[in-house]
Amino acid sequence: MTTPNAGSATRLPPGRHKLARDTVTTSQIQRLHRAAFEQIAAHGYHGTSVAAIVAAAGVSRRTFYEFFTNKQDCFRAACDYFVAAFDTDLRERATALDTRHWRTLIHDSLELYLAALADNPAAAQALHVETLVAGRELAEQRTQVQAILADRMHRAHRLARQQDPALPPRSEEVFDFIIGGIDDRVRHCLQTRGPTQLLTLLPLLNAATLDLFGATEHP
Repeated sequence: MTTPNAGSATRLPPGRHKLARDTVTTSQIQRLHRAAFEQIAAHGYHGTSVAAIVAAAGVSRRTFYEFFTNKQDCFRAACDYFVAAFDTDLRERATALDTRHWRTLIHDSLELYLAALADNPAAAQALHVETLVAGRELAEQRTQVQAILADRMHRAHRLARQQDPALPPRSEEVFDFIIGGIDDRVRHCLQTRGPTQLLTLLPLLNAATLDLFGATEHP
Protein backbone atom coordinates (compact mmCIF):
# COMPACT_ATOMS: atom_id res chain seq x y z
CA MET A 1 0.00 0.00 0.00
CA THR A 2 1.09 3.54 -0.61
CA THR A 3 -1.35 5.29 1.66
CA PRO A 4 0.12 8.71 2.46
CA ASN A 5 1.76 8.68 5.86
CA ALA A 6 0.17 11.31 8.03
CA GLY A 7 2.34 14.38 7.92
CA SER A 8 4.84 12.81 5.54
CA ALA A 9 7.20 15.68 4.77
CA THR A 10 10.88 16.32 4.57
CA ARG A 11 12.65 19.00 6.57
CA LEU A 12 13.24 22.32 4.92
CA PRO A 13 16.83 23.18 3.99
CA PRO A 14 18.71 24.96 6.77
CA GLY A 15 19.45 28.66 6.57
CA ARG A 16 17.90 31.14 4.18
CA HIS A 17 15.96 29.84 1.24
CA LYS A 18 13.59 31.13 -1.42
CA LEU A 19 10.75 28.71 -0.84
CA ALA A 20 7.25 30.13 -1.02
CA ARG A 21 5.58 30.83 2.31
CA ASP A 22 2.82 28.31 1.53
CA THR A 23 5.45 25.62 0.95
CA VAL A 24 7.11 26.39 4.27
CA THR A 25 3.79 26.39 6.12
CA THR A 26 2.67 23.09 4.60
CA SER A 27 5.98 21.45 5.49
CA GLN A 28 5.84 22.67 9.08
CA ILE A 29 2.25 21.57 9.63
CA GLN A 30 2.84 18.12 8.13
CA ARG A 31 5.97 17.63 10.22
CA LEU A 32 3.96 18.51 13.32
CA HIS A 33 1.24 16.05 12.29
CA ARG A 34 3.80 13.29 11.85
CA ALA A 35 5.58 14.15 15.09
CA ALA A 36 2.31 14.13 17.02
CA PHE A 37 1.44 10.65 15.77
CA GLU A 38 4.93 9.28 16.39
CA GLN A 39 5.26 10.71 19.90
CA ILE A 40 1.74 9.73 20.95
CA ALA A 41 2.17 6.22 19.54
CA ALA A 42 5.46 5.84 21.40
CA HIS A 43 4.61 7.50 24.72
CA GLY A 44 0.81 7.61 24.88
CA TYR A 45 -1.47 10.62 24.64
CA HIS A 46 -1.04 11.73 28.24
CA GLY A 47 2.69 11.00 28.17
CA THR A 48 3.29 13.30 25.20
CA SER A 49 3.95 17.01 25.61
CA VAL A 50 3.96 19.91 23.18
CA ALA A 51 7.70 20.16 23.82
CA ALA A 52 8.22 16.57 22.63
CA ILE A 53 6.16 17.17 19.48
CA VAL A 54 8.03 20.37 18.71
CA ALA A 55 11.41 18.71 19.18
CA ALA A 56 10.48 15.73 16.99
CA ALA A 57 9.13 18.01 14.26
CA GLY A 58 12.18 20.26 14.29
CA VAL A 59 10.20 23.49 14.60
CA SER A 60 10.02 26.14 17.28
CA ARG A 61 7.40 26.30 20.00
CA ARG A 62 6.33 29.64 18.56
CA THR A 63 5.69 27.96 15.20
CA PHE A 64 3.60 25.28 16.90
CA TYR A 65 1.30 27.88 18.46
CA GLU A 66 0.91 29.68 15.16
CA PHE A 67 -1.02 26.64 13.93
CA PHE A 68 -2.44 24.92 17.01
CA THR A 69 -3.80 26.02 20.37
CA ASN A 70 -2.61 22.94 22.26
CA LYS A 71 -1.64 19.26 21.97
CA GLN A 72 -5.23 18.14 21.53
CA ASP A 73 -5.74 20.56 18.66
CA CYS A 74 -2.60 19.28 16.94
CA PHE A 75 -3.57 15.64 17.43
CA ARG A 76 -7.08 16.31 16.10
CA ALA A 77 -5.67 18.00 13.00
CA ALA A 78 -3.24 15.12 12.43
CA CYS A 79 -6.11 12.63 12.69
CA ASP A 80 -8.24 14.63 10.26
CA TYR A 81 -5.37 14.84 7.77
CA PHE A 82 -4.70 11.11 7.91
CA VAL A 83 -8.36 10.11 7.72
CA ALA A 84 -8.88 12.27 4.62
CA ALA A 85 -5.77 10.83 2.91
CA PHE A 86 -6.67 7.31 4.04
CA ASP A 87 -10.20 7.59 2.68
CA THR A 88 -9.04 9.00 -0.65
CA ASP A 89 -6.44 6.27 -1.08
CA LEU A 90 -8.88 3.46 -0.30
CA ARG A 91 -11.52 4.90 -2.63
CA GLU A 92 -9.01 5.12 -5.47
CA ARG A 93 -7.83 1.57 -4.91
CA ALA A 94 -11.36 0.26 -4.48
CA THR A 95 -12.23 1.31 -8.02
CA ALA A 96 -9.82 -1.37 -9.25
CA LEU A 97 -11.31 -4.14 -7.11
CA ASP A 98 -12.93 -7.08 -8.82
CA THR A 99 -16.58 -6.44 -7.96
CA ARG A 100 -17.97 -9.24 -10.12
CA HIS A 101 -18.67 -11.11 -6.91
CA TRP A 102 -19.52 -9.56 -3.56
CA ARG A 103 -17.41 -12.04 -1.60
CA THR A 104 -14.36 -10.76 -3.45
CA LEU A 105 -15.29 -7.18 -2.60
CA ILE A 106 -15.52 -7.98 1.13
CA HIS A 107 -12.20 -9.82 1.18
CA ASP A 108 -10.32 -7.20 -0.82
CA SER A 109 -11.84 -4.26 1.08
CA LEU A 110 -10.77 -5.76 4.41
CA GLU A 111 -7.32 -6.52 3.04
CA LEU A 112 -6.87 -2.96 1.79
CA TYR A 113 -8.03 -1.56 5.12
CA LEU A 114 -5.67 -3.69 7.21
CA ALA A 115 -2.74 -3.10 4.86
CA ALA A 116 -3.24 0.65 4.98
CA LEU A 117 -3.19 0.61 8.78
CA ALA A 118 -0.12 -1.64 8.82
CA ASP A 119 1.66 0.78 6.47
CA ASN A 120 0.93 3.65 8.88
CA PRO A 121 1.63 2.12 12.31
CA ALA A 122 1.88 5.37 14.28
CA ALA A 123 -1.39 6.65 12.85
CA ALA A 124 -3.07 3.28 13.43
CA GLN A 125 -1.96 3.26 17.07
CA ALA A 126 -3.03 6.86 17.58
CA LEU A 127 -6.45 6.44 15.98
CA HIS A 128 -7.42 3.01 17.32
CA VAL A 129 -5.90 3.22 20.79
CA GLU A 130 -4.96 6.72 21.86
CA THR A 131 -8.18 8.43 20.75
CA LEU A 132 -9.92 6.34 23.41
CA VAL A 133 -7.47 7.59 26.02
CA ALA A 134 -7.75 11.19 24.86
CA GLY A 135 -11.43 11.37 25.73
CA ARG A 136 -14.65 12.50 24.14
CA GLU A 137 -13.02 15.44 22.40
CA LEU A 138 -11.35 13.09 19.91
CA ALA A 139 -14.11 10.50 19.62
CA GLU A 140 -15.13 11.99 16.26
CA GLN A 141 -11.74 11.22 14.74
CA ARG A 142 -12.03 7.56 15.71
CA THR A 143 -15.58 7.46 14.34
CA GLN A 144 -14.32 8.84 11.03
CA VAL A 145 -11.98 5.88 10.61
CA GLN A 146 -14.79 3.45 11.36
CA ALA A 147 -17.03 5.23 8.84
CA ILE A 148 -14.54 4.52 6.05
CA LEU A 149 -14.85 0.77 6.52
CA ALA A 150 -18.58 1.00 7.18
CA ASP A 151 -19.02 2.57 3.76
CA ARG A 152 -17.15 -0.34 2.13
CA MET A 153 -19.28 -2.89 3.99
CA HIS A 154 -22.53 -1.18 2.98
CA ARG A 155 -21.39 -1.22 -0.64
CA ALA A 156 -20.54 -4.90 -0.39
CA HIS A 157 -23.93 -5.73 1.13
CA ARG A 158 -25.82 -3.87 -1.59
CA LEU A 159 -23.85 -5.75 -4.22
CA ALA A 160 -24.44 -9.04 -2.38
CA ARG A 161 -28.21 -8.63 -2.43
CA GLN A 162 -28.14 -7.66 -6.10
CA GLN A 163 -26.16 -10.78 -6.96
CA ASP A 164 -27.89 -13.10 -4.47
CA PRO A 165 -31.44 -11.92 -3.65
CA ALA A 166 -31.84 -14.83 -1.22
CA LEU A 167 -29.50 -13.08 1.21
CA PRO A 168 -31.42 -11.45 4.08
CA PRO A 169 -31.52 -7.69 4.65
CA ARG A 170 -29.41 -6.42 7.52
CA SER A 171 -30.21 -3.64 10.00
CA GLU A 172 -27.88 -0.77 10.74
CA GLU A 173 -27.16 -2.38 14.11
CA VAL A 174 -25.60 -5.36 12.34
CA PHE A 175 -23.24 -3.08 10.44
CA ASP A 176 -22.37 -1.32 13.71
CA PHE A 177 -21.61 -4.73 15.19
CA ILE A 178 -19.36 -5.66 12.25
CA ILE A 179 -17.40 -2.41 12.42
CA GLY A 180 -17.18 -2.51 16.21
CA GLY A 181 -15.85 -6.07 16.09
CA ILE A 182 -13.25 -5.19 13.49
CA ASP A 183 -12.21 -2.13 15.51
CA ASP A 184 -11.84 -4.27 18.63
CA ARG A 185 -9.68 -6.89 16.88
CA VAL A 186 -7.49 -4.22 15.29
CA ARG A 187 -6.95 -2.51 18.64
CA HIS A 188 -6.21 -5.81 20.38
CA CYS A 189 -3.66 -6.73 17.71
CA LEU A 190 -1.96 -3.34 17.95
CA GLN A 191 -1.69 -3.64 21.73
CA THR A 192 -0.57 -7.27 21.89
CA ARG A 193 1.19 -8.20 18.64
CA GLY A 194 1.93 -4.94 16.87
CA PRO A 195 0.96 -3.41 13.52
CA THR A 196 3.01 -5.84 11.45
CA GLN A 197 0.53 -8.56 12.38
CA LEU A 198 -2.62 -6.73 11.33
CA LEU A 199 -2.98 -8.66 8.07
CA THR A 200 -3.13 -11.93 10.01
CA LEU A 201 -6.61 -10.80 11.09
CA LEU A 202 -7.91 -11.05 7.53
CA PRO A 203 -9.22 -14.68 7.61
CA LEU A 204 -11.12 -14.10 10.86
CA LEU A 205 -12.60 -10.75 9.84
CA ASN A 206 -13.56 -12.02 6.42
CA ALA A 207 -15.28 -15.15 7.79
CA ALA A 208 -17.11 -13.18 10.50
CA THR A 209 -18.37 -10.62 7.98
CA LEU A 210 -19.62 -13.35 5.64
CA ASP A 211 -21.48 -14.95 8.55
CA LEU A 212 -23.14 -11.68 9.54
CA PHE A 213 -24.14 -11.07 5.93
CA GLY A 214 -25.96 -14.41 6.05
CA ALA A 215 -23.63 -16.15 3.60
CA THR A 216 -23.46 -19.35 5.67
CA GLU A 217 -27.21 -19.82 5.32
CA HIS A 218 -27.07 -19.02 1.60
CA PRO A 219 -23.78 -20.43 0.16
